[in-house]
Amino acid sequence: MERSLLKELNKSTLEAYVNRARDAFFKRMFWTMFFPLKYTTQLTWESLAGSSGSPVMADVIEYNASSPLKSRRIVSKANGDIPKIGIKRKMDEKDYNDYMTLKALANDTNRSAILDIVFNDVDFVYEGVLARTEFLCMQALSYGGLSLDANNNNGVITETDVDFGIPSGNKTAVGTVWSTAASATPITDIRTVVTSAEDNGHNVSYIVMDKSTLNYALATTEVKDTFAAFQRISTSRKNLVSLEDLNTMMEAMLLPRVMVVDSKVRFENAEHTLSNVAPWKTGYVSFIPDMKIGKVLHGPIAEESAESIAKKATLIKRDHVLISKWSDLEPFGEFTKGQANAFPVFNDVDSVYILKVNGTSWS
Repeated sequence: MERSLLKELNKSTLEAYVNRARDAFFKRMFWTMFFPLKYTTQLTWESLAGSSGSPVMADVIEYNASSPLKSRRIVSKANGDIPKIGIKRKMDEKDYNDYMTLKALANDTNRSAILDIVFNDVDFVYEGVLARTEFLCMQALSYGGLSLDANNNNGVITETDVDFGIPSGNKTAVGTVWSTAASATPITDIRTVVTSAEDNGHNVSYIVMDKSTLNYALATTEVKDTFAAFQRISTSRKNLVSLEDLNTMMEAMLLPRVMVVDSKVRFENAEHTLSNVAPWKTGYVSFIPDMKIGKVLHGPIAEESAESIAKKATLIKRDHVLISKWSDLEPFGEFTKGQANAFPVFNDVDSVYILKVNGTSWS
């Protein structure tokens, strides 16, 4: 391991570049709205259950009488180890020769191309870690669990299936799938889940779904007829219903606001074949009490405090991502790596409700 061969790149230029690029990357991700970052010194995660709900009332008592003793709610936990997330790219001899050729022909046009070569791999690894964080968080929020297999992960892992501990009673399915436009009842189904949550002492403030699920809901006869009645027009004159229309109507019916998650990431398998992956599990709708439903716990990374590595590699940490740049002379290669020790957790899984809308039984 040696210092980077790219002379335009050092710790200060790398840090300045990532600081400028950060906002653009984060705008394409949804996980930060629901799971803000929180640092932990421990490489373990815990999702809590039983830590919220409606308040317990004090009792009316006589003067000079002792206050009745109330029970302390038992807080249970789903837990595990925080995994490592990692991605790496190599600039080989041909790429490096292209870089040197551009430097030899330096002009205003080539200068931009040189910077693209220098920082392209930095973009790639930084956004790659953010994309995996997006996948983990959206799988957790949409399904209450996640599975890592050859179709969505290429690496050695210690845990392939994770259950965040959302109670089984909070996970239900519809009577008619929402894609059946004539007979599906999205508003009725939503009201059923909201009522169940309220009966359990939980408030629902947001309903979260992906774009395809929203489109199924908006196309149903129930939603169109309800919107026509809301507008006080004949059902024969009912218009196409938008998300804005739906939320205006939901507010009038004292139902939660609908939010749409529409993110895509790509997966590269062991054969380097790329495929698009939707982080949100299709056909599931989540009911949550607050926008900030949990957090992404991220812990220390060994290379951060390794003096021998810091002497040879250029390292910067931004958010939960550690970016490393170094070169090897034999075999030749300029390497860029992004890594994080990070995993999502829920503040209180008891307050999360999930409705399956593309099937009539939970799976």
